[in-house]
Amino acid sequence: MLQLLAVLALQAAPPPTPFEPPPRPVSTFSVVARDPDTGALGVAVQSHWFSVGSVVPWAEPGVGAVATQSFARIAYGPELLADLAAGLSPQEALEKRTGADPGRDVRQLGVVDASGRAAAWTGERCVAAAGHVVGPGFTVQGNMLADDGVVEAMAVTYADLATDEDVDFAERLLRTLEAAQLAGGDARGRQSAAILIVSGEPSAEPGGGVLLELRVEDHPHPIEELRRLVRIHRAYRGDPAAAVELAASGNVELDFWRAVQLLSGEPGEDREAGLALLGRVLQRDPQWFRMLPRLMEKGHLPDDPTLLAAAEELLPAFDLRRAVRDADADRIRADVERLVGFGTRHTLSDTESDTRGIGAARRWLRDEFTRISDEYHDGRLQVELVAHQVPPGRRVPDGAEVVNVVATLPGDDPDRFVVVSGHYDSIDGDVMDAEGDAPGADDDASGTAAVLEAARLLGGLQPRATLVFMAVAGEEQGLLGARAQAEQWQAEGKEIVAMITMDIVGGARGSDGVQEPWRLRVFSSGVQPNGPKTVGSENDAPARQLARYLRRAGEAAVPGFEITLVFRRDRYLRGGDHIPFDELGWPAVRLTEPHENYDHQHQFVRVEDGVQYGDLPEFVDFDFVARVASTAAATVGELAAAPPSPGRVRMDVSRLTPHTRLLWNAVPGATGYAVLYRRTDEPDWTHRRVVGEATEALMEGLSKDDWLFAVEAYDEAGHRSLPVYPAPDFGDRRRR
Repeated sequence: MLQLLAVLALQAAPPPTPFEPPPRPVSTFSVVARDPDTGALGVAVQSHWFSVGSVVPWAEPGVGAVATQSFARIAYGPELLADLAAGLSPQEALEKRTGADPGRDVRQLGVVDASGRAAAWTGERCVAAAGHVVGPGFTVQGNMLADDGVVEAMAVTYADLATDEDVDFAERLLRTLEAAQLAGGDARGRQSAAILIVSGEPSAEPGGGVLLELRVEDHPHPIEELRRLVRIHRAYRGDPAAAVELAASGNVELDFWRAVQLLSGEPGEDREAGLALLGRVLQRDPQWFRMLPRLMEKGHLPDDPTLLAAAEELLPAFDLRRAVRDADADRIRADVERLVGFGTRHTLSDTESDTRGIGAARRWLRDEFTRISDEYHDGRLQVELVAHQVPPGRRVPDGAEVVNVVATLPGDDPDRFVVVSGHYDSIDGDVMDAEGDAPGADDDASGTAAVLEAARLLGGLQPRATLVFMAVAGEEQGLLGARAQAEQWQAEGKEIVAMITMDIVGGARGSDGVQEPWRLRVFSSGVQPNGPKTVGSENDAPARQLARYLRRAGEAAVPGFEITLVFRRDRYLRGGDHIPFDELGWPAVRLTEPHENYDHQHQFVRVEDGVQYGDLPEFVDFDFVARVASTAAATVGELAAAPPSPGRVRMDVSRLTPHTRLLWNAVPGATGYAVLYRRTDEPDWTHRRVVGEATEALMEGLSKDDWLFAVEAYDEAGHRSLPVYPAPDFGDRRRR
């Protein structure tokens, strides 16, 4: 088993074959050093150059480390290492190689050998600011820097940390890069970063002795990303704190292999502890169960039917990740064609006919939800036609009865609702024409069919929050059904955790001739007229948090599906059923195809000058609708299964400090909490820090002036609540 785990551990590839030097200077700062504690040799670098890790860092266990940059001659890497292996000192090797190089005036090099001797070269034609500092066991160098203080800051930082036993070698190199960036860094900005550390002892195996090799090829904040990758590397190499953080963030692989080791039957291993750990893995990601018989087949686990049966008992009753992948385009097509077959679904159309008009459509929807309840939910869906009497208005001059079809899956909390919706009414080219054909295939039979499919996909879910699948009427007459439903729930004291409306999600080829079958738009409001106010970020209203949540959950559920966040409540001259919920302060978003075709929306069905007009099924991409249904099901399924959002999330602003302190109240069902954060100019969360069961976190070195934060709760299966943006907490300062 230990051999298996060793094979599974991260292994770095041998250095790449040299290639032609870049035609422009690799504007770079780097540190090359030997760890005085372990003898390890390392290089760390950041640059405004794509894939700097493929150019600058070189190292050989027990020999030395090299950085080759500026107008980099890649061959310097293996050549200088060969010179060190032959017994030359770093200075002698530099003199030998630069002396024979006609391009030496544009080169920059740093070299350290296995005994800690260091040397550097900066050609006189390297672009300013350029220079190097050589110290005991290290050298730092850079070109195209903001000013000379960048290299000086690196040298001071590395020297100060070199004797600090609490800071390991990788951390020392990372902090040296961070010092350079804080001092101004690359004059052109940043793009990539890399770190390479090898053993101080020679390796008997080719490619062996590599302790850490990570690269960030293209990123707006490459050092931060490199630090994140180092944390993951540490987790895989056995750092307990890093492993806990990684598992809590959704990566359960480490726990799985530890469970396998405990279940291996080797002396000293504990089967009961292994099953307990495996249970936690399978609750979070049941797909790992499939690995067990494969490992047994190859002798990595005992071929024990009782062990496999015991593991199967640990599987959750419902696997959200697997369920949402099963969206069926053919079922969706049948639903859309059935709705189109009612001729018109105008809100004011016939309610008595069994074959035409909105009455026939809503009764069919009621019956279909009931069938879904029996077939997929063991009869647990509560299906009803909810009628609302609306007063006279511009599009309902005599008033109207608007009937919503509501299918409710009760949760442990009957007053917390997660809602997914589409509107089943339709219109032709005249919003008041209740008689003419109005097929409404894309607008919005597609969204209604996606709601039906989401209800099928989530069959078997046992939610914490109550989950509502809803088809509303009156949308085309002024969002009447959605508004009446939202106001009813507000009067009843319900809390809407999230509301998602799918409206025009047929994936049509747009009026501009463009079709993107793998992209979806999500519209969300930044400022809610009557909702809770955010302080410090107009981009963090609850609807924006829901949009970000949907992108994370949806893109994970449908690999390759690009979800575009549109920071706008809706399209110009249009509006969707999320708006009444948004206006009441609840998180609500709209999903819509990326390109709309106005020849197929709100049109009389006709052929004119050879062009087919009308909202017909032939213009719907049913595979696209299936992807939308999976996205919505993944989002509302996780939200309904997750614990409530943390309570009273607040940020301590009582005093000036370079750090940020966040506080919140615990909520039932939460296994732990995580802090999300991003820079103020970034649209989506870029970092997540798990803090466990704590109800406060000190974000050291992250100023509340420069960063935005939110706090989320999660359960033992990894279901995450909607994050909450903090309110400012002035403490006693405001009262003084």
